[in-house]
Amino acid sequence: MSRSKPLTIDGRPFETQGAANLFIQELLNSQPLKTPIPEPHHSFLCALVARHPRSAEKVGAGIHHFAIEPAMGGTRCFYVTRADGTKVDFSTLKCVRGQE
Repeated sequence: MSRSKPLTIDGRPFETQGAANLFIQELLNSQPLKTPIPEPHHSFLCALVARHPRSAEKVGAGIHHFAIEPAMGGTRCFYVTRADGTKVDFSTLKCVRGQE
């Protein structure tokens, strides 16, 4: 698998998977914790999670909103809150790699 493979997420082109990961990391660190993430980032995250190998499982009953929650070790993690009120985290690295 080449990390230099270009990709487009929600109409945003990235020259490499590394560039996509950097953009996502900046988004993760720029948003407040436990607050719904607004547009245009919401749409980007919808397109991102759709690339996850288990996207149907992650989305479940549908997406209500995304938020960032604290994770172990002082890191941050994206969570999707589903339409039924349940929430689950997802790996952005798996999303960038896609359905390979």
